[in-house]
Amino acid sequence: MKEILDGLAAGVGANMYLGTEIAFRLVDVLVAKEVLTKREARAILYAIAEGIRKDADEDPTVCAPVETLASTLEKSADVYSR
Repeated sequence: MKEILDGLAAGVGANMYLGTEIAFRLVDVLVAKEVLTKREARAILYAIAEGIRKDADEDPTVCAPVETLASTLEKSADVYSR
């Protein structure tokens, strides 16, 4: 049973990082195609980070992983402030 739970936890973690990567890549493509400005891209990624933090406040069991993901999104977003 422990192996199953460990596998599920790993899968959930992987999906969380996958979602973060998808958000960053989609925004990056929109910037490259000049659909979004860099400023807009940064704002969108920060808004996503804020949104998932807000959702996590309602479920304390996910606060730590969500904070890691939100911080990763913000670091990615800061690429656009250069």
